[in-house]
Amino acid sequence: MMEITRITNIDNNKHIALLDTSSISFMQGLEGKGIPSDDILRDYDLILIPEWVLVEINDAAGRANYVQKLIELGYPIHSIAEEDYSDLTNNEEGNLYQIVLASTYQIGKIKSYLRRFVEKADVLDMDAYKDWMNKLYDEWPISSQMLPSGRIKKKNAGEVSITILAEVVSWYYPETETLTIYSQDSDTYEFQRKAEASLREIFISRTPVPVSYKSNDTILCQLFRDGKISIENLGDYRKDIRKITYSKVQDDHSVILVTEVVDNDLFLDLVQDTSVHIVF
Repeated sequence: MMEITRITNIDNNKHIALLDTSSISFMQGLEGKGIPSDDILRDYDLILIPEWVLVEINDAAGRANYVQKLIELGYPIHSIAEEDYSDLTNNEEGNLYQIVLASTYQIGKIKSYLRRFVEKADVLDMDAYKDWMNKLYDEWPISSQMLPSGRIKKKNAGEVSITILAEVVSWYYPETETLTIYSQDSDTYEFQRKAEASLREIFISRTPVPVSYKSNDTILCQLFRDGKISIENLGDYRKDIRKITYSKVQDDHSVILVTEVVDNDLFLDLVQDTSVHIVF
C-alpha cells in the first residue's frame, strides 16, 4: 500500500494533471524500458488521483510501487476523495449534483439511480452530497466483478470519478492554465466531452477551463518528437492497432478532426507529420 497524502484544497495550482489507472500502467511500462517519467510529468504543479482510481492502482503491487516511487522522487502526487469534491465547489451541492449527473449521463443505470434515489424537486431536500455519493459507490448499480483479492471491481467507477473531478476543476477554478486527463480509456474521453456539452447549457454564465488529454498515443507522439524514442523501436511501445482522434492541417490551412483505427505504419506517418496533433 502506497503512502500518499490526501488533500481537500487545490487552490493556487495552475497546471493540473488527473491520472487514470491505464496511463499509470503505461508509464510504468515505459520506465521499465528506460523512459523516465520526468519526460512526461514534469510540467505539473499538482497531480491528482481520485480515491476510486487509487483503489484500482492498489490491485497491482508493481503499479502501486511505481506511484510510490514517483511520490518519493518529489512529484506533486496527491489523492482526493470523491466525498470531498463538495469542498472544491464551495459546498454548492446542487451544482455538484448536476456535474455528477452530467458525468454519468451515458450510463443509464447510474442516471436512473440518481434520478430515483438522490434527486429531489427542491435541491434543499436532497441528502448531503457526501452521504449520497458514498452510498452510490457502495450500491454501484452497474456490473461488477469479484477480483482474486476479494475486492469488488466496480465497472466505470474510475472513469466516472475522473470525469466529475475534471468538470469540477474546469468550472470552478478559472485560474487553471492546464487541466489534463491522463487516460487510455475511451469512456473517460466520451464521458467528459458529453458532460461538458451538457453543463454548458446549465452554467450559462460561466466559461469552463478547457480539458486536454494525454492518451498512450499522445505520450508516444510527444516522446518521439522530443527525441526520446526512435522510429526503429516505436513498435516496442505500441503493440496493438487502436482508434485514435487527431487533428491535421490541410493544404488550404483548414484543420480537420479525424477519428480512425490506426496501425503502427500509419501511426509512424502521423507522428512524423508536424501538422498532426493527436487529441486522444
